[in-house]
Amino acid sequence: MRSTRYPLKIIYILITVLLFAMALFNIFYGLADFPIFSWDEARHGVSAYEMLKERNFIMNTYKNQIDYWNLKPPLSFWMTMAGYKIAGFNTLGLRLFSAISAVMTILVTALFVLKKHGIAASFLSSLSLTTSTQFLIYHSARTADADSLFVFLFTCSMLSMLLCSQNHKWLYISGMMFALAFLTKSWHAGTIIFIFCLHLIFTGKYRLIPFRNWLLLITFTAGPIILWGVIRYQYDGMTFLKNMVTYDLLKRTSVPIEGHIGSKLYYFQTIWDFSKFWLILLTGFVLVRLYLHFTKVRKMPDSSDIIGLCLWLIVPFIVYSIAETKIKWYILPVYPVVSILIGAVGGSVLQNGKLAIRTILLVLIIAVSAKYESQIYTYLRHPVPKLHLNLVQKIQSINEVKGYSFYRYHHSKSFVWLQNTVLAAELFGDLKVKEGDFKAFMKKDRALLLLKKGNKAEQLIKAKHFVIIASNQWGYIVRKSR
Repeated sequence: MRSTRYPLKIIYILITVLLFAMALFNIFYGLADFPIFSWDEARHGVSAYEMLKERNFIMNTYKNQIDYWNLKPPLSFWMTMAGYKIAGFNTLGLRLFSAISAVMTILVTALFVLKKHGIAASFLSSLSLTTSTQFLIYHSARTADADSLFVFLFTCSMLSMLLCSQNHKWLYISGMMFALAFLTKSWHAGTIIFIFCLHLIFTGKYRLIPFRNWLLLITFTAGPIILWGVIRYQYDGMTFLKNMVTYDLLKRTSVPIEGHIGSKLYYFQTIWDFSKFWLILLTGFVLVRLYLHFTKVRKMPDSSDIIGLCLWLIVPFIVYSIAETKIKWYILPVYPVVSILIGAVGGSVLQNGKLAIRTILLVLIIAVSAKYESQIYTYLRHPVPKLHLNLVQKIQSINEVKGYSFYRYHHSKSFVWLQNTVLAAELFGDLKVKEGDFKAFMKKDRALLLLKKGNKAEQLIKAKHFVIIASNQWGYIVRKSR
């Protein structure tokens, strides 16, 4: 008996190491080499940099002005600041805790499935999440957006909810994880409350919670949010908090802001586009498992778990589909529960199905995971360079221009700095990005000018006797001669 278990134990360890290595590769490979994305990632990075520099850990700013566009509490900014402190002011520091959050999401999901459904289910769940393209490379694990941390906290809250029947202490952990999720992405965390309350109602567990436990749960759930709100109020009164309600909640749900439109099936189409083969495989697992249930294996998971997992899967689709503003990454929190379902149902089939069925499904699992891993590998190996960012990064080694004002040569009255350029300027040169034009640059001492090649840039440099600080195929960074 011992001799039989020993080889199996070695195989389990080898597969676990292989899966973990794959996850680390997919998340961390070339993380510092990918250019900064110009929207949420860049804006988060700018706010975290400025908050850290000014030692203000409550009020987020953009270009050193209070930011009333990014109406999120500060937890994700704090994580980015921690990344800067650990890895430096660079793209690795920018994305470090998003990557760590994704690894932790895979880990806690795998451990939960291992505890509930066994080794085979845990391996399958980990494999599906490790090869989930949207979860890894689109506005999540490999970018500095708040979503990767949010998904981790969302997942922890849901898993704690599913474990609360074993011990009421898990209720408080679930509530605390909700509070941290709110402090990461604001009203997006409201979905957690909907799921949690529906789960208590449908399972009847609300009747088993004593009044004292309800008070503790409310304290853990609302306390951190209220504390942050009180502290934030000391800085700018009700302005930020009011905008959180009127714009980030009410307007986003009632009208499609900033052009983010979509049909009622928008999120179904999104997850289908990114994970259709895993979804087809999950459907096959369910059909085979139902067949086994009626013909051979009748043991089913705890009904409380089934209700919780179904709510976790369905409620985000309903809530985000009702809201008029449609954005692809809103649906990211469902990927862990999809992986849990794949692991739980698929693992049961692999353990109890006939040899022919198990062999076919195993081949399909390998084929599907290999297909998505190939897509991820192709993405990782071919980052699309952004030459203007590469140019700005060149000033990183030029200490004499640190802290200079930074202008862009342009002719448009509607010119707006790209957010990734703002972040690159601050991270690599501690530059102060200015809205002024060429005339403002000429009047300013200790200033740099970003010039794109063409439009007689070379003639301007020669005529004004500008000193070229850095250049590449895209353009030049110059300063006035002394």
